[in-house]
Amino acid sequence: MAEAARSQRDQQASANKHRPSRTGIITNNASGTHAAMDPDPSRSGVLGAVRTDDPIVDPDQELIEAWRNGSEAALDALFERSQGRIYGLCLRMLGRPEAAADVAQNAMMRMYEGLPRFDGRARFSTWSVRVTLNCVYSHLRREKLRRHARLPEGDSGFELRSREPEPSARIETNDLHRSVVAGLGLLDLQARAILVLRDLQGLDYGDIAEVLGTPIGTVKSRLFRARAALREALGRMGHVGD
Repeated sequence: MAEAARSQRDQQASANKHRPSRTGIITNNASGTHAAMDPDPSRSGVLGAVRTDDPIVDPDQELIEAWRNGSEAALDALFERSQGRIYGLCLRMLGRPEAAADVAQNAMMRMYEGLPRFDGRARFSTWSVRVTLNCVYSHLRREKLRRHARLPEGDSGFELRSREPEPSARIETNDLHRSVVAGLGLLDLQARAILVLRDLQGLDYGDIAEVLGTPIGTVKSRLFRARAALREALGRMGHVGD
């Protein structure tokens, strides 16, 4: 028992040691705006030892096991793999780079703090999406109470900028994509989340069902309705098509 307790304390101490600083997950670029750090797994020396070519092996789980066996580099690599995906999810849910950076930072902190209790029943990638969505929802609730209890007519609460976007948000530069961002802001949170997870983040139906805690059939029907709602919103904004 004493040895198990020491092992748990060692894991917590390792996580605390590597908890992200304010600039550890989201960095400031030369223009002072927020950008996600490069999550490319090939840049990590630790990941080179993980059998990523084996479809059965989950590289995230192998990194977690390596961290539990004392590899601090594995912990760094695990979160480097995740940070781009987490920031992208926050950006698509919130539509504003600064807010997305703040919420992504909070989500990464929650993941660091929760990792010693992660039991592996869900994949780490699925668990991290669930943690991030909870942080997004909490942020939106606070924001609504603080500033958006009553939005002006037609105001989605999303920021659509006419100036040159930051490098981290270049995907939003063309007119249609900017309209999609605005259209997402007009949807309810449930519809917005399921569209982002499936059509922008690329999660499969099983993963979405696990994240949202709903059956796969419910995911499919909600996705159908969400896509219809987005098409309607885009039509009102002057975009007609598929």
